[in-house]
Amino acid sequence: MAITIDSFPGRTIHKNGKEYLYFGGTSYLGLQLDKEFQDLYIKNLKRYGTNYGASRKSNIQLSIFEKAEAHLANMVGSQACITLSSGYLAAQLVVQTLVQQGHPTIAVPNAHIALSTDNVINTSSPEEFHAKLNEMLNLGKDAVPAILFDTIDFSKGQYPDFAMLRQLPLDKVILVGDDSHGIGLVGANGNGCYSTLKELQPAQLIVCCSLGKGLGIQAGAIFGTKSTVDVLRDTAFFGGASPAAPAFLSTLLYAGDIYKERRARLFEHLDYLESLPDILQLFTHINGHPTFEFRNLELANYLEGKGFIFTNFNYPDHKGPIVSRIVLSAYHKKQDVQDLVDCLNNFIL
Repeated sequence: MAITIDSFPGRTIHKNGKEYLYFGGTSYLGLQLDKEFQDLYIKNLKRYGTNYGASRKSNIQLSIFEKAEAHLANMVGSQACITLSSGYLAAQLVVQTLVQQGHPTIAVPNAHIALSTDNVINTSSPEEFHAKLNEMLNLGKDAVPAILFDTIDFSKGQYPDFAMLRQLPLDKVILVGDDSHGIGLVGANGNGCYSTLKELQPAQLIVCCSLGKGLGIQAGAIFGTKSTVDVLRDTAFFGGASPAAPAFLSTLLYAGDIYKERRARLFEHLDYLESLPDILQLFTHINGHPTFEFRNLELANYLEGKGFIFTNFNYPDHKGPIVSRIVLSAYHKKQDVQDLVDCLNNFIL
């Protein structure tokens, strides 16, 4: 049952008058409640206003868009970047453009719903994926398939090794990765997965993402070569959509020191949990990522009974499986994490 709250969830949540430690959500760096980050955002809010709804193709152009996009491209190691108001829109712009260009598109098992349209072939098993991809590859040289996937696949199919992708004829395909759970967190200084995927040398690489999970701002981004990004920028989809709020993008531009400090704090928590093999065996865990997934009703009930709330709901809709996930955040105190560890150890005993 959903828990209704009246403010942004931090390290604690109140349910039926009782305080619980909260280990859920996607606020990995805990920026939404960080005073220094909030003060920077408020400063930018006063400069740029609460919203900017004009088309990016308007005759009036705000310079912050190009500055933020150049900053993001430099951060991940791509030639170019464009931003939109959400990660979902960013993914849809990429997929719909590829479909309109005539590329057959196929999603790997467990790909995020943002990467789906009526023209995308969704697969439910590795066997089905390989069979469908082989059919696409046999269509001819002019029909270059696009493979859609999450860079951080919580079933451990991708990051950090991308073993599944390495088995494919990557010089014959377009890779489209959703890095929403990677950017701001993994890689050197939180640069995400773009550089790693580029090393695989696909025929073309496009990475899209939400900037809300790791970087704490309401926006989406797309990374690729200049020619790829120019094509996306020229679409009616991009021109017709309201842009990301300039106040958010300006905050992103000047929050480098805050991001660095919060990542360091988060990875102290993560390094501690990853040093405990008895704890790790309870979860499906991606090394280097602050999430610990499980499908154990007994464990879920035990944790809540001991005062912990975590991600626990049917995903992506009511017909989907119940996803239980413990999420570490930079807003947690060391004692919060120790309390969690003590509880898990008692469950094991």
